[in-house]
Amino acid sequence: MSRRRVLLTGAAGMVGGILRHHWGDRYHLRLADLRPVFDPAPHEEPWPCDLTRREDCAAACQGMDTVVHLAADAGSEDFDGSLLPRNIIGPVYLLEAAAAALCRRVVLVSSIYAVRGYGPGQPITPDQPVFPQGIYGATKCWAEALARDFSARCRLSCLAVRLGRPTFDQAGDWDPDQPSYLISPRDTAQLFARCIEVPGIDFAIVHGSSQHRRMWLDLAATTALLGYVPQDGTALPRQPR
Repeated sequence: MSRRRVLLTGAAGMVGGILRHHWGDRYHLRLADLRPVFDPAPHEEPWPCDLTRREDCAAACQGMDTVVHLAADAGSEDFDGSLLPRNIIGPVYLLEAAAAALCRRVVLVSSIYAVRGYGPGQPITPDQPVFPQGIYGATKCWAEALARDFSARCRLSCLAVRLGRPTFDQAGDWDPDQPSYLISPRDTAQLFARCIEVPGIDFAIVHGSSQHRRMWLDLAATTALLGYVPQDGTALPRQPR
């Protein structure tokens, strides 16, 4: 059976590196980024790409089964110079290109910041109204809304992943009584693989967190939809180094 062909935008970033490492040769990866992607493997295809240019998005999506859209400004408050082109315009161009290229699915990275305004209390479910923290968080609400629109209007399967920071270390110095939305690298890789592979989804918002004793993001709907079962988190035993 041939590998799925997956376009990975922002491939030179932290999450791109995590996925490349943990997935191995599970997929044929087109690695799209303005920055250089080092040491590509035989199943990887470096692809210089500026996602604020429609023609670059169109070329990158050609021949792809799935688009995993990681590229974004990851947290500044520079709206005109960075958030507008990268987090507002870029996703529109990419979704247009994916629909025109007849890609099967687009997986967009949203963020805990789309709902972080609720603060740590009861775990937030995907069906609660958005409550962004800051302009950056508001741009992630925009990405979720775009995904829903393109799913309905273009019949393009779209998943928006509200991702926590992918730095959780099971052997690290963590307090199980502190609320957490962190996710481990291997849980990150599992979650995105499930987003790519689970069939029959028109649109969904899913939560990207490891399993913590005190959760920011409720995982029940994500587990039921995707079969995602975290292997790490503060609800599990600490591992020795």
